[in-house]
Amino acid sequence: MHQSATKVNNTAHSLLLACLLLLGGCTCSAPDPARDDTPTSGSILILADADCRPVVEKELLVFSDFYPKADIRVRYLHEAEMLQAMLNDSVRCVVTAVEPGGAQQAYFNKRNISAPMVPAYRSGIALVVNKNSPLQHLRLDQVAALLGKVGTLQVTTDAEQIPRWDSLTALFAGSGSGVARQLMDTLGMAKLRAQALPDAAAVVHQAARNDRVIGFLPFEAISDLDDPAMRGLRDQVRLLPIARTAADPPVSLNQTTIGDGSYPLPRTVRMVLTEGKSGLGTGFVSFVANIKGQRIILKLGLVPIRVPERNIQIVHQ
Repeated sequence: MHQSATKVNNTAHSLLLACLLLLGGCTCSAPDPARDDTPTSGSILILADADCRPVVEKELLVFSDFYPKADIRVRYLHEAEMLQAMLNDSVRCVVTAVEPGGAQQAYFNKRNISAPMVPAYRSGIALVVNKNSPLQHLRLDQVAALLGKVGTLQVTTDAEQIPRWDSLTALFAGSGSGVARQLMDTLGMAKLRAQALPDAAAVVHQAARNDRVIGFLPFEAISDLDDPAMRGLRDQVRLLPIARTAADPPVSLNQTTIGDGSYPLPRTVRMVLTEGKSGLGTGFVSFVANIKGQRIILKLGLVPIRVPERNIQIVHQ
C-alpha cells in the first residue's frame, strides 16, 4: 500500500515537472494594446487639426462610452505642423481639411499604405466682427483686398465707410492655421497680411473690443449653440455675411447655407487612415462616418456627409 502511494506521488511530481517545463518553453505573451488592437479595442495615437478639436472630442467621448476598451490618444496640431507630424509610423489616423501632398503620399507608398480619405463633415470659414462695426457684409474680392491682394477691390457703400482697408486687422486662430491656407487657395494668394492669436477665444475677444478687427475662424469653434462656452463667444461678436460677387446676395454662415452650398467659404473635413490594417483607427473612422457619428455632427451645428434619417411614427387614436 505504501509502495502504491509512493508511485502515485512520483507520477504526480513527474506530471507537474513536465507542465512547468512546457510553460517555461512557451513564448506566448499578453496582447500588446498598441499593436494587437481591433476596431473596438486597443491603444492608438491619432492626429487632428486644432480647428476640428470640438468635433473630435465629442466623437471620442461617445465612442469611448460604446467601446470602453478603446484608448485613443489625440495630438491636436495646426495644419502646417500636422502635415509634418503625420510622417510617423505610430500615427493611425489624421483628421484634416487638407488632402495629403507629395511628401505624405510618398511616405504612404513607402509603407505600402493606401491611406484612404473618408469625408467626415462639412463646415465653413466664419468672419466675425465687432457688433458696432460699420461693415454689414463683404464680397470675396473685398476679403482678398483685406488680406493683402492688390488690384481686386471695387468700392461700394460698405467700403466707403472704412477709410483704409489696410488699416483693418485680420486675425486667425493659431500660426499655421488651415483656415489661412484655405483662404490662400480660394482667393489665389501666395501670402496673407494677417496676425495669429493662440486660439478662437482670443480672436473673438479681440474682435469684441476693437471694431477695426475681422476674425477668421473655423465654424466648429462657434457652431454649437447648445454649448454655453460657444454661445458665450457668439454673443460677443457678429457673423459677417459673404457674397461671391457684386451680382450675388450676401449669404450668412449657418448649417443650412453650408448644406445647400450657398455659403462662399465652405470647408470639408476628412479622416485619413494611415494604419494599413483593420485596427482601432478604422473602427473610429467607421463610427464617425456612420449614423451615430453623423448624428453628433448634426447636433454640433455642422453638416454631416450622410444626413441621418428621421423616423416619425404616427399614432392613430
